[in-house]
Amino acid sequence: MFHVKQLVTRIDVPLETLHQARDLYSKNEKELERYIDLLLEWNDKINLVSRAVSRETIREHIVHSLIPSAMELTMRHGKWIDSGTGGGLPGIPLAICEKDGFWDLNDNVKKKMMAVDDIVKSLELKNVEVLPKSISLVDLKKGTGIITKHAFKIDDLLRLIGSKPWKSILMWKGVDGAIEELNGSKRKLKTTIFAFDFGSEESFYEGKGLVLIER
Repeated sequence: MFHVKQLVTRIDVPLETLHQARDLYSKNEKELERYIDLLLEWNDKINLVSRAVSRETIREHIVHSLIPSAMELTMRHGKWIDSGTGGGLPGIPLAICEKDGFWDLNDNVKKKMMAVDDIVKSLELKNVEVLPKSISLVDLKKGTGIITKHAFKIDDLLRLIGSKPWKSILMWKGVDGAIEELNGSKRKLKTTIFAFDFGSEESFYEGKGLVLIER
């Protein structure tokens, strides 16, 4: 357990899980590399990711996005909404690797969503819908899961979705930051923090993890 005011379970994620996420990348390499091509093309027009970011770093961000799939966390629901998707992370990589699931890509920045819509069409992803609006305006169906990668503070996202019938929220966050946010929240939450324990050779993942909030 962490030293937090709420009931929070910690699970250390082993290096093997990262290897499984990289295997997923390898199995879907052609489509994922095409996604990177399109992301970089659009990034020259609209700031979707840092202009200074390398192709290698984008690959690592995609592997990072695939870790929940390697952990089978995404099997909890047949439909997920990626809110604050920006340039399509983590939703597009997950949609490419999990064709049986349905993925809504949501962001209230219209220019970014125009680019994401074009990327989705170019990739011919039939299991994706693009929703250019605030998550507060999205009609969440019962049992839908929400994913988000470094786009919201925990309380801010919960405030925006209000009483909508979400079931699980999966957030990519730094572990220390997540603990700080949970300590500052007045909500009673059932939370699991999956802390990446990948070793010093995987510095990209140091201090990072996933936060699962359940109803």
